[in-house]
Amino acid sequence: MAQMMKAALIKTYSGVSGIEFGETLIPQIDSNEVLIKVHAASINPADLLFLSGNYGIKRALPSVGGMEGCGTVIATGNSLVARMLKGKRVAFVSEVYGSWSEYTKTSVMTCMVLPDHVSDEQGAVFFVNPASAMAMVKIAKQHKSKAIVQTAGASALGRILVKLGRDNGLAVISVVRKDEHAQLLREIGGQHIVNSSSPAFEDELRRKSHDLGATVCFDAIGGDLTGTVLSALPDGSTLFQYGLLGGSTTTINADDLVFRRKRITGFWASDWVKTQSIFELLSLQGSMKKSVGSQIQTEISQTFSLCQTVDAIQQYAANMTSGKVLLRPV
Repeated sequence: MAQMMKAALIKTYSGVSGIEFGETLIPQIDSNEVLIKVHAASINPADLLFLSGNYGIKRALPSVGGMEGCGTVIATGNSLVARMLKGKRVAFVSEVYGSWSEYTKTSVMTCMVLPDHVSDEQGAVFFVNPASAMAMVKIAKQHKSKAIVQTAGASALGRILVKLGRDNGLAVISVVRKDEHAQLLREIGGQHIVNSSSPAFEDELRRKSHDLGATVCFDAIGGDLTGTVLSALPDGSTLFQYGLLGGSTTTINADDLVFRRKRITGFWASDWVKTQSIFELLSLQGSMKKSVGSQIQTEISQTFSLCQTVDAIQQYAANMTSGKVLLRPV
């Protein structure tokens, strides 16, 4: 086997200008890791934050870009769990190493064997959005909320959450910013949609959240919208912020926190997973295997080769609601 591989490398934390297509050493693996021949890798909002140095972790540079993908395990460490994955086609998350490359490595704990009915394309987006959406449903149920408010409602994750909410008896109130985004949601069965560009937005969101009993919100935007949404929620509600699409500075009305007993906290899927027991994680994996590729299909808008990574990122950043953009190491 060759020692070198092609990869999209992050040379500096300066957005797409810091990416360079080139060669790097195929990674060495530890006892509880696997080496994966990558079939396809995805681009996510978290990757855009990572490229600018604004994600929750940083890697020593130069580093392979990306975090999520699908591929075949071609070598394993010595642990029993690792050896059981040899030759298996898996979905994976590789926060520590990266996924925009011909080969990658990751912990066995962030791999999931893919059912035959799940394509490589759906496998490449198997983890981040479906797992996050399922976690959100679980959190809403733990908070005894009868409905969920979500911003970035027409995103890939937002569309998955609409479907999961329907299957779990939870109404989902989707906040969008364009009429065409609302139409996308209606086509998949979305019923409770509010447009943040409308003059009546706040009143409409307040009415829907109170009528449907939505005391939990998941916010991907940040910025001024977060405070507006929090104010519209019923007293005692909790807003979970998990993205920074609108800016890293959030403005909150103090009386919502003091007098309305509302709370705002963060949600990071990587941290949430660490709070779950092995039995809860196995249950989550089982649910994902049943749903992804059948009930849950992520829209794939375009596929690029690794040498076109900069073009792929620019395409994704400009058209996020059109679907996921994938990279293939061809």
